[in-house]
Amino acid sequence: MMMEILKVIVMLAVLLVSRYLIPWIKVQIGSKQMDEIRAWVKDAVLMAQQVYNAKTGPERKAIVVDLLHNMLIKKNIDISAEQLDTLIEAAVKSMKMQDKNNIGTKIFGT
Repeated sequence: MMMEILKVIVMLAVLLVSRYLIPWIKVQIGSKQMDEIRAWVKDAVLMAQQVYNAKTGPERKAIVVDLLHNMLIKKNIDISAEQLDTLIEAAVKSMKMQDKNNIGTKIFGT
């Protein structure tokens, strides 16, 4: 009888782990990874604005896209070009909003 109860408890624990804990961990890892990618994008956009200020917006954006694409490949992270573009545009808009002294400055031509 005790062995049967132990089997049921183990099966229930395995069911709960596979049903709830593993998907939750995957979501948490994905969320942390996305936060890390957003930080890389923000840093890359800021770097392009400061280092390549003489270049045009589209040229700076191409530099950022290339830099981030290479970083993502090295980290074995796969996101679409559209997702990357959206993250870059969001970082640019955020930087524009924070740059109160140069309102209207074109960063990447957006």
